[in-house]
Amino acid sequence: MGDGRQRPPFGHWRGERNRKSVFVHILLAVICGRGLAQENGKPLSPSEAYKAALAPFQAARAQPDDLTDADRFALQIGIARASRDCRALSSNVSSLDADEKELVALGELCLFGQEYAPARAALTKYFALPQPPERKRAMVLLVRALLGLNDQGSAELVVRSLLRDFSYDAEIHFAIDQVIDASEGLRDGFNKMAFNLCAAQNAVTLPLLASGKTLEGKEATASGSVLFNDAVRCVPLAKGRDEASGQEVMRQLAAIAEMESWQGTADYSSMQASLKRQQMVGAQVPLSSLHGLMLTNGKPGPRPISLRQGTVLLLPFVLWAPNASDEAGRLARLAPQQTIYAITSWSANSGRDDVPSNEILTALREWQRNLPAKVHMVIVPNAELSVFHIDSFPAGIGIREGTVRWNAVLSSQGAERMLLSTLSDHK
Repeated sequence: MGDGRQRPPFGHWRGERNRKSVFVHILLAVICGRGLAQENGKPLSPSEAYKAALAPFQAARAQPDDLTDADRFALQIGIARASRDCRALSSNVSSLDADEKELVALGELCLFGQEYAPARAALTKYFALPQPPERKRAMVLLVRALLGLNDQGSAELVVRSLLRDFSYDAEIHFAIDQVIDASEGLRDGFNKMAFNLCAAQNAVTLPLLASGKTLEGKEATASGSVLFNDAVRCVPLAKGRDEASGQEVMRQLAAIAEMESWQGTADYSSMQASLKRQQMVGAQVPLSSLHGLMLTNGKPGPRPISLRQGTVLLLPFVLWAPNASDEAGRLARLAPQQTIYAITSWSANSGRDDVPSNEILTALREWQRNLPAKVHMVIVPNAELSVFHIDSFPAGIGIREGTVRWNAVLSSQGAERMLLSTLSDHK
C-alpha cells in the first residue's frame, strides 16, 4: 500500500521489469510528473524535487503486489522452501539451543515461510540465552510472529518492552505500526489498545516533527511525511474514546504543517494532503455529485454519482498502484451489499494534463476485467478528484447522507475495517 510505510513482512522478490503491457509505459510517464501532489508555495530544491518526482514510483514498488508473474513463482518457491526447512529444523532445535546467531536466523526463516508458531518458539529460545546480543532485533521479529498468530495482545506487550528497554527509533515505530494495523477496527478492546499505542507514538514523533526532525537509523528510516501521516491515522481512534485528545493532536499537526522548515521539502505536500483529508471528516462533502465517465463493457459513458444521498463508498485508485485491484476485491467481500465506485482521472494516471488517453483507457479496460460486479469504474475530472486531497493510492472515502465519514489512505486491513465501521455505525 502506497503511503510510504514499512514494507510488508518478507519483502518482495524483485527482478527485471519486463512486463509486455501498457502498465510499464504509464509508470514511466508517472515518474516525470507529480500526479495529484498539492502545489507547494515554496520552490523545491533539486534534491527535494527529485524525491517528489520519484515518490509515485517508490510508492508503487512498496505495495504488496509489485511482482511480475516470474517474481510470484520465485517467491512462492522461496516461501515453500522456507516453510519446509523451518519445520525440519524446528523439529530438532535442541542442536541450536546455544547458537544465538542461528536461533535468530531460524526465526527469520520461519517468518519467511509463514510458519509463525515455530518462529515464535525459536525467538523465545533466543531470549532465554544469557545476554542475547541482538535482543532488540529478535523482539521486532517476535512482534511479526505474534501478529501472524493473531495474538495482538502479546505483540503489544513486546512493543511495550521495546519502548521500555530501547531508545525510540524508526524500527520500533514501524513495529508499533504493525500492531496498530492489526488491531484497529476489530472491537473496542483492540481499538483501545491501538489508541494507547498511538499515544505512545505521538509522545515521541510530534515533538520531533515540531523540531523539523525525522527518525533515522541504520535499520530503517521514517520520513517526516510518514510520521505525520501516522499521527493523522491515529486521530479516528480518538473519536468516541477521547475526543479532546484527537482535537489536540489535530491542532498540533496543523501547526506543524505550517512550519517554514517543512516547506520546500518533498514531505510538505504529503503532510498538507493528509491533514486536509482528516479535516474533511465530519464535514459536508464539498461536491453534490461527481461528473464522470463510467466504463461499462469497456466503453466510457457519462454517469453522475450523487454524493448527498444515502451511503457512498469511493475507492480512488491509479494504475500504478498494484494493490488497488486486490483492495477493490477485499472491500467488495467485506461490504457485499454496498456499491463501490473506483474513481480515477486521466491526470492521476499520467502526471500530465487531464486529457483522455487511448493508452490509459486500454489499461483501464484491462484493469476492469478483474473487478467484482459491485465495483464500478469511473473516470472523473481531476479537479473533482483533487477536492478530496488524495495523493496516495488506493484510498477510501466514505460518505453518508452528504457527510464525509472517512477519508484516508487504505494502507492496511485495519484501515479497511475502520472505513467500513464508519459507514455501518449510527452516530
